[in-house]
Amino acid sequence: MANFKIFQDNPDQAKVKIFGGNNAALNTDSSGNLTITSTGLAITPPADGLAITSTGLAITAPTNGLTVTAPAEGLAITPPTGGLAITPPTDGLAITSTGLAITAPTNGLTVTAPAEGLAITPPTGGLLITSAGLAMISATTDVSATLANITDTNGSGDTTYTVLGVETWTFGVVNESLDANAQALVKMQISPDGTNWLDEAGPVTINQNGLTTLVANVFLKYARVYYSAVNAASAVTLNIFFQGEL
Repeated sequence: MANFKIFQDNPDQAKVKIFGGNNAALNTDSSGNLTITSTGLAITPPADGLAITSTGLAITAPTNGLTVTAPAEGLAITPPTGGLAITPPTDGLAITSTGLAITAPTNGLTVTAPAEGLAITPPTGGLLITSAGLAMISATTDVSATLANITDTNGSGDTTYTVLGVETWTFGVVNESLDANAQALVKMQISPDGTNWLDEAGPVTINQNGLTTLVANVFLKYARVYYSAVNAASAVTLNIFFQGEL
């Protein structure tokens, strides 16, 4: 065709080609579909970050689940100031042993339960915790008080302790009086309500520098030491210890 040698000798030059801002042709696959390579699409968030709202982006996992592959250096998720909330679906959230690995930091992993408590529902076959998987450190309580210049012979009750939840506990009472004639009379009382008291151990007379222990044989919620001076003329000083293992 005269004057149209382009069609005859170089028909490829007659195609309409689209170029980007860098004067480079857009990439397509063998079917002519537009392709975007990992190095071809860059999303730069603004200075204050990139926010995707729940109504702005919906990700529907396929039937066999959604797989997130972390890069070699790991995947870091920084929660917002108010914390990170994960809402499981109606049928629960399942994490398999091969699906999630949590490596605790050097100082340990802290799980803070909400105000209503933390509930762990074991599977049908039960929940197995091995000694290597859970370390339990027993706690203790050790409280002491000094009662000086006791001259009352009628007696008074010392601090009331709630022993509910304390596995084993004992009262220890030491007579620290400077007067050799100063004797004290002590006994342990227990109560279900902190109002009505029952004598459980004692009374025991403690001489100067003497020590006695008071242990309950019957369990109730509250316990205390009831003390008095034997002689009002000889003031007594008592050190009362409450020690137990939680």
